[in-house]
Amino acid sequence: MLKELYEYGIGNTPVVELPKSNGNRILLKLEMRNFLGSIKARTAYWIVKNLPPEAKNRIIVESSSGNLGYALGHFCKENDLRFICLIDDSITKKKREYLENAEIEYICVEQEEGFDLRNSRIRKAERMMAGGKYYWVNQYDNPFGVMAHEMTTGPEIWKQTDGSITHFVCPIGSGGTIIGIGKYLKRMSEKIKIVGVEPFGSTIYGTVEKTYINAGMGLTGKPGNILHNNNVVDDSYTITDEESISLARMLRNDLGLNVGISSGTAYAGALRIAARETGATILAIAPDGGNAYEEYLK
Repeated sequence: MLKELYEYGIGNTPVVELPKSNGNRILLKLEMRNFLGSIKARTAYWIVKNLPPEAKNRIIVESSSGNLGYALGHFCKENDLRFICLIDDSITKKKREYLENAEIEYICVEQEEGFDLRNSRIRKAERMMAGGKYYWVNQYDNPFGVMAHEMTTGPEIWKQTDGSITHFVCPIGSGGTIIGIGKYLKRMSEKIKIVGVEPFGSTIYGTVEKTYINAGMGLTGKPGNILHNNNVVDDSYTITDEESISLARMLRNDLGLNVGISSGTAYAGALRIAARETGATILAIAPDGGNAYEEYLK
């Protein structure tokens, strides 16, 4: 049985203030301080805690670039459930080591002709689910993944900024984080702008489809979490791998914040907003730490 959320040390992650830009405050919420080292601990806990009865007699499966799979593996094990993570060759060597060290089963899915790696993983999960032996939790269209952030991360951000936040910036992949936080913040103030960032090459909001480095962000087309909540995200930016990596390195080397590539993407989005605003309070999510991305950030 799962313990209560607070007993794991999930949530209440710190917010740090970055140098002002064009007179705007820029804040970064450090989700690497969560239990298991990433924002996905929140998502995984809520998904496993709310699994439907039919899932209890099946093997749980999910397509993941590493962080969610790592967290799902932990909470499934505590609930006496078998879990298999579907990864692909784009995830970093370190993330694969994390799965192996935690004795989390995984299958490395090969790219299907006519599909990118992420969609190849998703198609594999769909086929496994259809066979009846497996239960795909589907982070891309799971209301409990959204609820995790609507009930925890959103309220934390509102409280930590004393309600002064004007813009929220979030990397998008499955869409659960940005939609959950965005729904809460918009209830608190309709003036808050919710801004998504994705790698150049992702087509959630972007228009050019090509390969990109960080498997934890991006998708071909919009996930269900966003399609079912299409009035939450106000604006979006696509950020190149080069800029994301450069800013993640800067955050680590100049400010002592050892964050991952997607945190650099979020910071890039915050700087774009700051370039056209004055007097704003911009908070960006830093989803995880930088240790798993050393091959890019060293």
